[in-house]
Amino acid sequence: MRKLLLYGFIFSVLVNIFQLMYATKKSNFEGDNHEKYKAKMKDTIAKIVADKEEGDYFSLAHNDNAINYYDGIDVNQLMPQIKEQLMEYNNNPKGNPLISYDGMVLNKVRFLNHRWIIADFTGEAGWGEIIIKYFVEKDGKATFEPAETLLYPR
Repeated sequence: MRKLLLYGFIFSVLVNIFQLMYATKKSNFEGDNHEKYKAKMKDTIAKIVADKEEGDYFSLAHNDNAINYYDGIDVNQLMPQIKEQLMEYNNNPKGNPLISYDGMVLNKVRFLNHRWIIADFTGEAGWGEIIIKYFVEKDGKATFEPAETLLYPR
């Protein structure tokens, strides 16, 4: 009976040692993986931020010289107003008159600076992009003039 208890005790000690070793190795492995993923996540976030900053380089909201042109006017309030005026042209049954192709309407608009807008348009003939010159009058109304239009082939 004593031998059986001794063998049981030795067996339980060995099982505990194996479990301890397994848990330690697993913990170290997970810790290393966590650090690798954390470093990779940090690099990914840095790349996303850099890409966003690169994309915002040509943007009215991030161009101090263009913002200074509007001396005292909040461009964050001005841009939606101008965009709304521009999108009203889409209500024309023949399509937006700023676009030289019939039946086309503007979809997305991006303010490059205090003078130019780039926009995406679509219609039955396909889709394309347009650069629009705009001028804000003293009354807050904007006038638009198409500068260049590009229609992508189907």
